[in-house]
Amino acid sequence: MSTATLSAPISLVFPGSAALDCLGDGIIATDAVDRLIVYVNDAACEISGYDREELLGQSPKLLQGSDTDPALIRRLHDDLAADGAFNGQGVNYRKDGTPFTMEWSISTLRDEDGTPAFYVAVQRDATLPARRLLDAERKAHTDPLTGLPNRTHLDRVMQGGTWFSTHAHSALVVDLDKFKAVNDTYGHMVGDEVLRLFARRLAKCLRSEDLVARWGGEEFCVIIFGGHEQATVVAQRIVDAVAASPFATSAGDLAVTASVGSASVDADRTTVRELLGAADRAVYEAKRLGRNRAEHA
Repeated sequence: MSTATLSAPISLVFPGSAALDCLGDGIIATDAVDRLIVYVNDAACEISGYDREELLGQSPKLLQGSDTDPALIRRLHDDLAADGAFNGQGVNYRKDGTPFTMEWSISTLRDEDGTPAFYVAVQRDATLPARRLLDAERKAHTDPLTGLPNRTHLDRVMQGGTWFSTHAHSALVVDLDKFKAVNDTYGHMVGDEVLRLFARRLAKCLRSEDLVARWGGEEFCVIIFGGHEQATVVAQRIVDAVAASPFATSAGDLAVTASVGSASVDADRTTVRELLGAADRAVYEAKRLGRNRAEHA
């Protein structure tokens, strides 16, 4: 029988416990009378998607849903009544409504006369390791400033043999004009604001199937399926969108322009890497010719 004697108030046993809050497994404690939640640790909040304040005082039924097995819940109550402990696996639901497989180990904390006082559930999301791995992979391929894919993601696309790399027909390189002057005059925090605002305008110029990434610094790239005609249209659309209105920053409204270079598949360039190389040369030509314009290689 997995039980323990409780000789201190619940406020002294659970809340503020650094050890429990540092555990990777979720801990949820309920009182034995009303079976309402009196303590949750950080891991339980991460697993469920609820804030601590949203769980305290609630029934654990809050985490159940249509796929939660009623027979399992009945066994849980029967086992706690008979032995003071329960071990099992079932389906719970996060705050956003998504189901996940939960492994439970529940023990009883008793008061000094042996009466059950609290039930303490150690909960492990069986899907959490995989989700953490996917989240780490996503972060590794995302630019934290703009939220766009980053150079790492672009490099993966450029690897030979990927579906996207063999179906792309044009690439664009977009560079903000005189961006160094923005940083030098207003500081890097304002420069970051400009980059975030620019990324939003850039994304609005593209279709959902186009790939846009931050290549580095103030340089961005776009890969599209369309050929020369579409590439030139998209390039000019970006130039016009950036110059259409000032960027509202903490330093005031700033006029920003961009230069765009584009390149499309031909006999001499067939891969994404070759397209980007040609588009990069074209954007430097656009800058040489006065900036705030688009040039096609």
